[in-house]
This record gives sequence, structure tokens and C-alpha cells, in this order.
Amino acid sequence: MRRLMQYLVVLTAVAIVACYVASAASALPSIPAEAFQAETTCTCHGPQQDEWRESMHAKALSDPVYNVKKAEADAATGGKLGLFCDTCHTPIGTMSGQTKTGELSPQSLEGVTCDFCHQIVGTTKLPPGDASQELLPDGTKRAQLRDAVSPAHANAFSGFHMTAEFCGACHNLVHPTTGVTLDDTYSQWRAGPYAAEGIVCQDCHMTNGPGERPTTGRAGAMGPIRDNIYLMTFSGANVALGQPERALRMLHSAATVTLEAPEVLASGDEATVTVVVANAKAGHAIPAGVSEVREMWLEVNAIQPDGTRRLLGIRRFGTVFRDAQGRYPVQMWDAVAIQSDDRIPPRGSAEVACPLQMDSETSLTVEASLNYRSFPEDLASKAGVQNPVTIMASEKSVVYASKSQLRRASRTAERGERRSVQSATIAVVAGGALLAALLLGTGVYFLMRRRRLHLRK
Repeated sequence: MRRLMQYLVVLTAVAIVACYVASAASALPSIPAEAFQAETTCTCHGPQQDEWRESMHAKALSDPVYNVKKAEADAATGGKLGLFCDTCHTPIGTMSGQTKTGELSPQSLEGVTCDFCHQIVGTTKLPPGDASQELLPDGTKRAQLRDAVSPAHANAFSGFHMTAEFCGACHNLVHPTTGVTLDDTYSQWRAGPYAAEGIVCQDCHMTNGPGERPTTGRAGAMGPIRDNIYLMTFSGANVALGQPERALRMLHSAATVTLEAPEVLASGDEATVTVVVANAKAGHAIPAGVSEVREMWLEVNAIQPDGTRRLLGIRRFGTVFRDAQGRYPVQMWDAVAIQSDDRIPPRGSAEVACPLQMDSETSLTVEASLNYRSFPEDLASKAGVQNPVTIMASEKSVVYASKSQLRRASRTAERGERRSVQSATIAVVAGGALLAALLLGTGVYFLMRRRRLHLRK
């Protein structure tokens, strides 16, 4: 019986690997790498090149975290799962067959590169996903511009480049054998309010800031100034490896935290602190992407006047996968079902209640912080990269041990506000007096000068 079970396990593993390979091979058409230009030849688009080079699209294949995760996946699947992953991380390498030989051309090494995206004409299925891009590799560059003219190549208008489906072709991912959803960023957007309002991925991830429309600029060095230029930043939430300033802007705008705590709680008494985490501006669920890897958690602490912190509660948000034996959490390649999913959908919210016992004779501060990092610490350590924690949103509330202490604190705050108002008033008056003196002095100077000139005549 034991041998039979071992045989069945091996047979199942072989079947899974075979399906992985088949899925990887069939997701995109067979096209030679020579049908695509290397990014280094796109010299008429200098600013766009600079933006792309800093993006995670340019680092899709070289990302050390991705490569560590892919190595783990290959070890678990006999060296075959990497081909499936590379379909989106080096589409040219996949279409040309170079990922199988290991000899990658410059175009393949560029990850999600310019000429791949600008020769896409549609998607082979709806909803899009699993590298469902449809390509026409005829050298014509396609984008949202209706009247583009280039001395170097043919151009064509593409309304598809202005749709979320363009992005969803890779940002929707289903397990190739079990059908479990691994990444549903596009589907979350499609089912949410932003799709109904006509706000698409590009409006947040290819502009100067979340929710902004295309910006003003030039598409080419000698082109006219346009008001519908997309940035090649593809800004996301990867602070460690992406563009930190843009990533922080995305994270800080995505969520809000509101905190309800009692104003007064006698020492030794207990109460409940309620925190509401809201997905305020993300067009998809948070955390997004392959959320088995992403980390977002709410942490609620009580802080004593001396700075001592006491954890009141913690809530983690994300997707937990389950394997065929009912174990969880498991890696995505072992997933046969989703055990739990408590991500926060667009404009949705989650409420967290934490018990609070007053252990101070004076006051304490309750602080709720929503934290994020793109990958677990052990994965970052294996990849040799920094893994900063970003506070997406936070709120504080002071709890006093008695009403008299609350009144004293309120009077102190009022006195501080009055002093601030008085100081501001004095500063304004002093500034006004100085300006008046300067004007008067200037007037007297010119009057005396005019009088002297008159006497000379």
C-alpha cells in the first residue's frame, strides 16, 4: 500500500509538471526574439526609457526576490514551474523558446520590455489572464496616440492600450492544474466601482500620482507636446526594489485608519477599541498581486507616558492557500483551494475590535497602524535585499484615567492653542508694522530726493 501511495504521488507530480509546461508553452504564440527591438534602440524616447528602467517591468526577470521564489518553485516541481512563471516575467524569452535553452537574447533579458507591449493588439480571452496577449509583430508601434508620426518605424492608434484588459492579461493568474486563483488584480477591479466609473489601471500606475489622468509631455524627442502622455513608471507598492517615492505615494493614498477608543477609562477597567481599515483609493483589493506573498497587517498598541508599548491586537490581511491534504498555509504551487481571503475590496472596509485594559494612573495613547511590505522577511533575507515596513495609515487616541485629567489636558491644550494664536497675531502685527515702516521710510526717502532735485533747479 505504501508503494502504491508513493507511486500515485509521483504520478500526480509528473502530471502537474506536464500541465505546467503545457500551460507555459501555450499561453503566448511562438515568435522569434528578432521580431522585437531591444530597449536600447529606442533612443528617440529617452525620458520613457529612463522611467521604464526604474520600473518593476524592467526588473521582472532580474528581480532577486522573484528568482529566489522561482528557484523554490522549480525545486518543488522538478525544475519546470519556472517556465510557467517566466511567461509573464520574460514574454519574449517564452515566445522565442529561449527560456527552455537558457540562452537569452537582450530582448528576453529585458523582462516586460517596450517592444513587447507596443506590438500587442488585444487579448485572446475575456476575462484576460495567464499571459493572454495577442500580438502582431510587424514592427508597427501601437499606443494611445491617434496622429503619431515617426521617422524610425510605423505607428498605429490602439484603443486597447487604454484599457484595463491590456494590463489584466498578466495581472490575472490562475493555477494551471487546480484552477485556483493566484492573482485576481484585474478581476477585483472589474467587479469594483472604479470600472463602472471608467477609471482604469493606467490612470493610477502610469501617471504622476494615484487617480490622476494622463500627463502633459512628449512621446518622442521631436514630437509635439501632448496632454495624454502615460508615464512608463508602472508605479506599484514595491518600496524595496521599485521606485521608493512613487511606491510610498501609492501606499499612503490607498488606505485610511479610523480609531474609536473611550476618552476616559478608570485604572483597572476594561473597554473595547474599534479600528476600521478602509480601502480608500486602490482600484483593486489590498493587498494586491500574489497576496500569498504580500504582507499587510494592522497593529494596535497601547503606549504608556514613558513610551512603553503593549500590543492590544494584530490582524493580518491576505490570501491563505490550502493543499490537497487540507494543510495551510501552503505555497502557491501546492494550492488546490483558498482557505481564507480577507483582503479589503475597493472602497470596502474591515472592522477590528481589540480589548483594552487601563493600566495607567494618568493616561495612555492607543495607536493603530496599518503596515505593509512586499514580501516576507525570510524571502528578503534569501534574496539579500532590504525589506522596509511602510506604515500605510495610522491614527492615535489618548485615553485618560479620570475626567479631571481629561479636563486638565483640555485646558492645557486650549492654553497652547491660545498661545499659538497670540504668537501668530503678534507675528502678523509685527510683520505689518515692519512693512509699514519700510514703506514709510521709502516714501520719505523719495520725497526728500525729489525736494533736493527741485531746489537744485
